[in-house]
Amino acid sequence: MAGDAAEEFLLPIFPLPNLVFFPNTRLPLHIFEPRYRQMVADVLQTDQRIGIVLLRPGWEADYYGNPAVHPCGTVGLIEQSLALEDGRYNVLLHGQNRFRILQEVSSAPYRIARVIRQSEILPEPPEAQVQRERLADLSRQYLHYLPGQIPVPEIETVGLDSLTNALVMSLNFESEVKQGLLEMDDVVQRAEQVSTELKARVESLQFLSPFRRGGDPSRN
Repeated sequence: MAGDAAEEFLLPIFPLPNLVFFPNTRLPLHIFEPRYRQMVADVLQTDQRIGIVLLRPGWEADYYGNPAVHPCGTVGLIEQSLALEDGRYNVLLHGQNRFRILQEVSSAPYRIARVIRQSEILPEPPEAQVQRERLADLSRQYLHYLPGQIPVPEIETVGLDSLTNALVMSLNFESEVKQGLLEMDDVVQRAEQVSTELKARVESLQFLSPFRRGGDPSRN
């Protein structure tokens, strides 16, 4: 179903509340609703791709219908799947690329949309390396103050775009903030916004550290 950068294609979409999926990250899902069980069963017989999109605020009133979704989402490739005896599935998705919904073409038994791949603006290698080092350093500082935070192994191993996306997925940003970051075409702009947020959090944690650890705040 997925195509080249400028090609339109049909994609089953899986709307989720409070979760934004990014390229080059992984997402485990437990599929229990009948319509989405059918969706997984169908895509496992084809190209194993589904589109993850965020539900717009107010979705609770029409969850079992077709509540409004944000138009930008991420194609997820089913890397692993386990069919349970009662018809449910456990799946692991790998984020492929962003897409934009042009039109929904079907709603039964699950939603299918005509979409187009959303390309990204990537930096030149020297700029990417500078941005990556800054973001990685801020990430290490932030995680130092939050030992209970989910580990982010990508800090040491991946490029700027993958590191930025992994951090957004891992950190406790509001879902609408994450959606705004997903919709940014410029990878450097996305990384800079994440860096700005991390810097503010690190400075706040540094200020609060003596109070949290029972130290003398006059020595901060």
